[in-house]
Amino acid sequence: MSRQLVIRVFALAVLAALASCKSNEGYEYDEALVAPGLTGFWIYDTGTVCTVHDATMHCCPAGMAMIGAHVADNVFKCAQLTATKDSRFLDLDTSRNGMRACPSGSVMVGLHVNNNQLACQTPNPGRTIEHMDGSPGTPGTLDGYPMHICPNGSAMSGIGVNKNTLACDS
Repeated sequence: MSRQLVIRVFALAVLAALASCKSNEGYEYDEALVAPGLTGFWIYDTGTVCTVHDATMHCCPAGMAMIGAHVADNVFKCAQLTATKDSRFLDLDTSRNGMRACPSGSVMVGLHVNNNQLACQTPNPGRTIEHMDGSPGTPGTLDGYPMHICPNGSAMSGIGVNKNTLACDS
């Protein structure tokens, strides 16, 4: 094979890889998720792993936040953030309203249920209004999976696994 042909094949391979990075293949779009801090694109994630400090856990892909969780199936619904203010960080002990939560203003991007650990990130613009969804004995807001989700373009800021409750920031 000539050197020029090898260079052309390599260039085509690079262009194809870059094109796939820009596509929304595998992503769904929902107008209801076009909210402050969210672009409207989302996915169901079954296995993205991240390490935040020394903790390894299931996380949404980079640039996405949790908007729902089906803990028994280890599936997250992740929505694309418009921007973030900081890197992902590990939270080991914040709680509000009787559940594990990220510090105020930040949202969940990962969860390790057995270790009671959350991966959190601060979106830009920040989230300031928190509301609860679900209560013991009720399913809360469900999507078509079905999984418990935060409604109306809000992202998860906390979870009460045993109580089936979500803290949702908007």
